[in-house]
Amino acid sequence: MREGNLDFDFGRSWTVLKYDENGGFYKTKMDKKVKPTKAVDFLCISRNQQQLLLMEAKDFSLGVPYQEKFNNVPMVVAIKARDTIAGIIGGSHYASDAGERAVFTDSRRKLDAPPRVVFFFSDLETPARRHPLRAKQARNVLLNQLKRHLSWLTRDVAVVGLDDYRSFVSDLTIRNA
Repeated sequence: MREGNLDFDFGRSWTVLKYDENGGFYKTKMDKKVKPTKAVDFLCISRNQQQLLLMEAKDFSLGVPYQEKFNNVPMVVAIKARDTIAGIIGGSHYASDAGERAVFTDSRRKLDAPPRVVFFFSDLETPARRHPLRAKQARNVLLNQLKRHLSWLTRDVAVVGLDDYRSFVSDLTIRNA
């Protein structure tokens, strides 16, 4: 699955829906009926765990956004998580595509436990764009703000990059397209 300039291969241990894809329940039902509605990039169900994974991916390879826009990232991700949870419930009842409806139904069942929210970024720490110490500080700020904004949903929040995503999401490979 492609997001921006990145290819995501989740492997066999995952069932994954590119949630915000054109033609799916989100674009054909939710986004047309309720404005504004946001969506995470990937809705992931592990065959090995009882936990649902919501993943938002940002490719900063073209540059880290200006500070004002960068500061809004945690709230935007929280809104996307909120709207995605609503979409899971609606999609489990009303998605036209049977395969998509099955993913929503399985996802809804997994909501007995708090989901894991993973914010994946690429190139936040590129030295040409940001000094490594400042990049680490920015990453910590993102994580703390995401945890605060998502405390209503889960405590299991991670901010991961190309250097460490495997320790947070098993059986995943990410490549530059």
